[in-house]
Amino acid sequence: MPNYAVESISTITEYVGLVEKVKIASEKKGNNADLIFRGQNADYPLLPKLARLALKGEITNIEKLLMEEFRRGILPLSEFQPTNNWDLLALAQHHGLPTRLLDWTYSALVALWFSVSRPAKIGINGVVWILNAEVTDFRTDTEKIDPLSNKITKIFRSTVVSRRISAQSGVFTVHKINENGKMIKFETNSDFSVKLTKITIPGSQFASLRKQLHIMGVNSASVFPDIDGYCKHLEWRYSKMSDE
Repeated sequence: MPNYAVESISTITEYVGLVEKVKIASEKKGNNADLIFRGQNADYPLLPKLARLALKGEITNIEKLLMEEFRRGILPLSEFQPTNNWDLLALAQHHGLPTRLLDWTYSALVALWFSVSRPAKIGINGVVWILNAEVTDFRTDTEKIDPLSNKITKIFRSTVVSRRISAQSGVFTVHKINENGKMIKFETNSDFSVKLTKITIPGSQFASLRKQLHIMGVNSASVFPDIDGYCKHLEWRYSKMSDE
């Protein structure tokens, strides 16, 4: 049996009410830290992309090579230049490079958008995870520790090195790689599983929720504040997805 709570919603009203319920319960226990959210189009394990790929080598070696190549190649491509390895890792993550980071957000509505922004696969529900973190769960000593030597899974707030991080109220969990080259699923991590709530969203409700989120100002253009995001939003406005 999972250590985390499981809930289900079908409307934004139900969703906001559930988020508020979790927040009130947290504050009653003396925890005033902000809730953190992660939206997923399907209910797959909470593992960073680096842990989900079939890598051509040992995971820590591949991770190091990826970061070296990323650092070498981004100078003419990036609007913002990271000043340390943590921010370099965050920038790489937000542009799709496989890393040991997992994306989260401080925005409940942004998380819900990531869950419902695409039509659901047949019979597959979307999920939003709520992490009721504590202050001690955050990595605050980044000036002393290199991210590729991270020995314990923590929450990491980067400098805003990307417009996407700002627009999405982005935050990350930075995961430990065990000696066997594996990462533990975040939802089974004993330090965090009891602090999680999983909200399931029926795929049949994605289209309705997508429209409601747009009314509230959450769409491709707001979540991805660049030309690509704007074009994706215009496509959605003037055409129909398969579930609409």
